[in-house]
Amino acid sequence: MEKERIKSLIISIAKKLSDYDYIKDTVNNERNFINVEGITINPFRELTLSHGIPALCVLYGELNEQYPEEGFDNIGHEYMLKMGRLIEEQGISSLAMFSGASGIGLSAVCLSHNRTRYASFIENINSFIEKLIKKLVLELKSKKDIHMSDYDVIEGLCGVANYCMLFNNDNKMKEALILIVEYIIEICKDKIWDNLVIPGWYIPAENQFLKHDKDLWPNGCFNIGLSHGIPGMLLVLCNSAKLEIKLPNQIETIIKISDFLMKFHIEDDEKNYWGSHISLEEYINNEVNETNSRDAWCYGTPGVAYSLLIAGKSLNKREYIDSSVDAMKKAIKRLNGIYSPTFCHGFSGVAYISKRFYEITNIEYFNEHSVNLINKVLDLYDEKAAFGFYNIEKDNEKTKYYDYIGIIDGVVGILLTILAIENGIKTPWDYAFSLQ
Repeated sequence: MEKERIKSLIISIAKKLSDYDYIKDTVNNERNFINVEGITINPFRELTLSHGIPALCVLYGELNEQYPEEGFDNIGHEYMLKMGRLIEEQGISSLAMFSGASGIGLSAVCLSHNRTRYASFIENINSFIEKLIKKLVLELKSKKDIHMSDYDVIEGLCGVANYCMLFNNDNKMKEALILIVEYIIEICKDKIWDNLVIPGWYIPAENQFLKHDKDLWPNGCFNIGLSHGIPGMLLVLCNSAKLEIKLPNQIETIIKISDFLMKFHIEDDEKNYWGSHISLEEYINNEVNETNSRDAWCYGTPGVAYSLLIAGKSLNKREYIDSSVDAMKKAIKRLNGIYSPTFCHGFSGVAYISKRFYEITNIEYFNEHSVNLINKVLDLYDEKAAFGFYNIEKDNEKTKYYDYIGIIDGVVGILLTILAIENGIKTPWDYAFSLQ
């Protein structure tokens, strides 16, 4: 699809998204609810970056930088005002990137026209984080065992760290980031579990999020997905080091996580890929079983390979770089379980990671395929969809089509990726995904 047609498609969807009543009517329709282990959930939450108004603010911030003559600035400002009113009414429930203060702060930064606006709003969000971070870290350190939401990119401290990295010249935000880096180093130390010495990022069965996961890993497991697992911590450690935050045992922890990922992946002449979790049994036996993981940002090879690429660059370790490049090339060919246009576990996420691989390695293969993948996204445009693109999910061979606006599995994440690959990125929205 040529540039002008893409621009006109994006603008027409963006204009639809300016009608908040239309959005609410759509996302609150029961056909967009999901069923999680017998419980019906409406994913739409107004103050979340994952599914709500902050995602719209991010989109209009990016659109204003891309197409300043289209009036998107005014729409973004209206959503900022709406978000401010909702915060006054409801407060902010957490520090998290996808459901709390960090995502709200990021949305304001993206809409701030390179930090020239919304300074007091951003300062208030930062103060909120600065006040609560020490207590939160102490609480998490005092826990006997970890939950993935303690540390992960979505709900945990890695997401907060990604936001703090936007303010490296602010001493208090830097202190908050240092506290998180210290926490990551601490929880990655070995611990004794049932007379075994294992990495501290082990999650026992009772701390798994879903009953399905408890049943799947009855003796617990190690999460190796970027969204909820150790690649998120690896990226925080590497990206903090780039900002001259270098703490005792930081490099050793980068090596420890990287070596764990290198050890527990499936590799032969044909294959080079990662699954989603390593069971305790696989860890004890020092081998990982064949696994049918999808090739996505959230779980599987693209997210893991990206974290190892960054670790390889950080430590100048060729072994990590070569393995991650080879694995990513194979993932792009394979695209296992990828059929939705969305970011989290769809074509957009793989396309954006491919773009980042090109920017870091200068290997043309990744540039070509980021464009090919975006063409697959554009092929999934459907004028019958409320927002132009569906979030497509498959469940027991049933295909379901959802109308979502958010950054993670909605149209905002799709449009941001199309814009980034067509024109280059203008705002730091990719910090949300640890892909900065």
